[in-house]
Amino acid sequence: MSKKAGIIFFVLFLCGCSSVPFKRVSYVPLADRDPAKLREDFARKWPQRFEVTNSSVFGYRWMKFSSFGPLRVDTLKKSFTVAGLNPLGVKLFELDFANGTVDARYVFPELAKHGDFAKASGEDIKNIYLDCLPPPDSKVIVGQYRIVFRAPVPDGFLDYVFAGEDNLLIEKHFYKNNHKLWSVFYYEYVFRGGKVIPAEIIFRHHAHHYILTVKLKEIIKIE
Repeated sequence: MSKKAGIIFFVLFLCGCSSVPFKRVSYVPLADRDPAKLREDFARKWPQRFEVTNSSVFGYRWMKFSSFGPLRVDTLKKSFTVAGLNPLGVKLFELDFANGTVDARYVFPELAKHGDFAKASGEDIKNIYLDCLPPPDSKVIVGQYRIVFRAPVPDGFLDYVFAGEDNLLIEKHFYKNNHKLWSVFYYEYVFRGGKVIPAEIIFRHHAHHYILTVKLKEIIKIE
């Protein structure tokens, strides 16, 4: 087990066991959709700020462990605050992410011995909830059931995959040196006041061989 996966395993080992089944995306033909219009529609639906409560399940090989906690995201400022609790309500961590840097407000004492815990967890959450709108100058790849926006980023490129009946973002993939390092799969969204919130998510880290499954429990605020 890698050091990063081992740290996250330790956190979620304290939290108990759970599983979350998700329904697969229903694909529809998209070949006649205007990619620019599709991106514009999604930009209007994606919230500027939101606050939710999520449950999370970490999976490494045959092991699955769960946690629970609030998340506040500002997509314009590219920042968030997140906390993780175990089933007894004991706080395991509270992290802030702003200006590209993770600040650990609190980390469970045993976890504090591992200096990269905050960075590792913060990066995964950032990859799930921030930078979900492809840049306007992305390369567009139109398929029968998917439209992919490919955008260059430092050290590689990001693929944003849109599909389904509502033409929403269903996948994000990061490639470095032509190797896929991580992926996000958005299986379900909740619609609220003209905005959408991802409700069923799987984050897969191909390099470290673990899976993080996130399920929306409550929408507290959405703008």
